[in-house]
Amino acid sequence: MAETGCLACQTLTGAVAVPGGVIWATNYWVADHCLGALGVGAIVLKTRLHRENLWELSSEESASLGNALKLLSGAMVQALNAERVYVSLWVDQSPYHVHFVLQPRYPDPAESGLKGWKLQVARLSQESPEPEQMAIAAQKVRDYLQALAYC
Repeated sequence: MAETGCLACQTLTGAVAVPGGVIWATNYWVADHCLGALGVGAIVLKTRLHRENLWELSSEESASLGNALKLLSGAMVQALNAERVYVSLWVDQSPYHVHFVLQPRYPDPAESGLKGWKLQVARLSQESPEPEQMAIAAQKVRDYLQALAYC
C-alpha cells in the first residue's frame, strides 16, 4: 500500500513522473533514475511495497536484493561507461521508504578525480541533471538489460 507523501510511493503509482521511466522491475523491486542531484545515471532501487526499514523486508525481498544490486551495478558500468558504482542507503526523511541509490563514478575530468563521499558531496551541491539526460541514461541501462533478457 502506498504511503501518502512518500516520494518513492508517488513514483511507483505514477503520481510523480521519473524521466526515462522504469528501468528494471521485479515483483519486489523497481529501479528508475534518481530525481535528486546525484548525477546523470544515478539509479534508485526501491521496494515495490512501502517498507520503512530493512528489517521489515519479506524473505523474498531480502533474498532478491543482492542479485538486484549486482545486476544493476554491472549494467551501469557497461551501459554508462562508469568506472565504479557506489551504493548507499539513506532512509532518513519521513515518510521512510527503503531505497538504495546506485551512483556511477565516471572517468570524467570535470569531477576533478573526486571519489567516494567527496564526489557525493560535490554532486549534491549541483543542480539535478536535466530530464533529457536522465531519460537517455535510463534508456541506455534498460537497453543493456533487455539485451541480456533481464527485463
